[in-house]
Amino acid sequence: MTSGKQIINRFEDFAPLSLAWERDPSGLQLGNPDKPVKTVLVTLDVRPEVVTEAEAIHADMIFSHHPAMFRPVHNLDLRVPQNAMYAQILKDDLLVYAAHTNLDRVQDGMNDWLAEALGLSQVVPFINEGEGANMGRIGLLPDKIRLEAFVEQVKAAYNVKGLRVVARDLDRLVQKVAILGGDGGDAFNDAKQAGADVFITGDVYYHTGHDMLAADLPVIDPGHHIESIMKVKVATLINEWADAEGWDVKAIPSKLSTDPFTFM
Repeated sequence: MTSGKQIINRFEDFAPLSLAWERDPSGLQLGNPDKPVKTVLVTLDVRPEVVTEAEAIHADMIFSHHPAMFRPVHNLDLRVPQNAMYAQILKDDLLVYAAHTNLDRVQDGMNDWLAEALGLSQVVPFINEGEGANMGRIGLLPDKIRLEAFVEQVKAAYNVKGLRVVARDLDRLVQKVAILGGDGGDAFNDAKQAGADVFITGDVYYHTGHDMLAADLPVIDPGHHIESIMKVKVATLINEWADAEGWDVKAIPSKLSTDPFTFM
C-alpha cells in the first residue's frame, strides 16, 4: 500500500516547502500521513461540501491549494462551521495536505499553468526572488490584440462569466501579458517595470485600482478562483507519479466550484 507520506514526499520533490512564504502554512494540515492512500481528491479549497464529496468517492486524502487551516484556530466550538468541518475530517480519517505559495512559486507550477492557458510564449518570471522561487509570469501573445478582445479571451481561457477591468482605453493594443494568480494587486508595479502591456491578477482592491489607472497599466481581474486550474494539473501529476512508481493510487479533480461569488 502507498502511504500519504510517499505522495507528499514526491510532491515536495517537485514543489519543496522551502519555496513557501515564511508565514504560509503549506504542508500537512490534518490527519496521519502514514495512513494508506488509494484515492486523492484534489481541490482548490477545503470546504464542507468538498469533504462531503471526498466521502462520496471514498477518498483517503484531500490535496488542496489553499490551506484548510490558514487562520489560527482559537477554539474547537463545533457550532462554528469551520470547526465542525475539521471534526468531520478527523471522524472520516481523511488526510489533508495543502500546497500554497510553494506551488505558486515553483517552475512549471500554478503561474505557468495560468500562462499556458492563455497561449503565452517566451514565458519567464517577472518577480525574481531567487533561484527556483519566482512569483508571477510574463509572456507574449501570438499577436497584438485590442484589450477588449483580449478580455474575452481571458474569460474563455479561465471559464469565467464575468470579470473586472481597470483601464481607461479598451481599444489599446496589448501583447506582453503578466499574470499572477490569487491576490496579486500589489505586484502591478513589478508587472509594469517588466514591460507588461496588461496585468492579470485577482482580488484587486478599490484604491489599488486607482493606482493602476494612474500608472497607466491595464489590469484584468478574473477573480481568485481561476487558480482552480490546479485541480486537473495536480491530479495529472499524482497519477503520472503513481504510474511511474507502481502505486495503486488514483487522484481525482474535484467537480465542485468553491468560488463564493456569482456574477449576475
